[in-house]
Amino acid sequence: MAKFLIIGPITKDVNIYNGITESAVGGAVYYESFVFENLNVDHVILTTLNMEDWNLLNDFPNKDNVLAVIKDETLIFENEYLNDSQRIQKSNFANIPITLSNFNAVNVDIDEFDAILLNPLVLTDLDMDLLRYLNESGLPVFLSLQGLLREKSEGGRVRQVKPNVLEDILDYVDVLFLDVYEAQFLYPDLSAGDAARELASLGPNEVIITQNKEGSLIYRNDEDKLYDIDAYDVKEKISPTGAGDTYMAAYVIKHMENEDAAKCADFASKVAALKLETEGPFDKTWDDVLNLK
Repeated sequence: MAKFLIIGPITKDVNIYNGITESAVGGAVYYESFVFENLNVDHVILTTLNMEDWNLLNDFPNKDNVLAVIKDETLIFENEYLNDSQRIQKSNFANIPITLSNFNAVNVDIDEFDAILLNPLVLTDLDMDLLRYLNESGLPVFLSLQGLLREKSEGGRVRQVKPNVLEDILDYVDVLFLDVYEAQFLYPDLSAGDAARELASLGPNEVIITQNKEGSLIYRNDEDKLYDIDAYDVKEKISPTGAGDTYMAAYVIKHMENEDAAKCADFASKVAALKLETEGPFDKTWDDVLNLK
């Protein structure tokens, strides 16, 4: 089975859902780590935080798999969910990228890995020199788009913006993940399927667009084929936080097993459905996933 290098910031989160306010550790790398750990997939997390927040690392399912780069700040997010698909989000927009020099300083041996997951939560998280280096390694690069579209507005609120460097970034990416609202923001006059095709023309061979209860769309450039995959029914939706990150982690696990896009998306949909029924990160097993009907 493949070994994954997962890169991105850990966050201090305040989540408000159904009138309940909770403080929690967050960040895509955090939620993804539980998928890899509980499904027994080899991985290393490379993350950032302030030394004062070192204790946040104790919340990872396996602290031994985490490499931390110390920065002046820790990224903070406040998420107030209005419904399952809309939220008001604020951030301190900490400028704490993992640079190529940071990467070299932690002595990560790129040859030990089979794939790279990049999880920027704000645009400054993505260091272009590091991205080019990872691309030149020959390993597949999987990227979550969400953070690249975030810009600070009044009061620290997050608003969406299309960065000028988006095309440059996507030129170094093999597989891209985003949700349907991000696709609509980028291409308001296109269907989700056509938006996926447009993004694929900028570099990625594969574009995955999640659509909540409507399932997911996957466009494969090398096949010129669009897959439309149904979501799994959720018995009781407990918490949506981290569901997209969970889906991404599950998808790439199957992708590296050389499964076709439909099988990857079906598996990821199962894992995401089980996470939605959970307060907190994904906590199930392979058997739980495979037995879901």
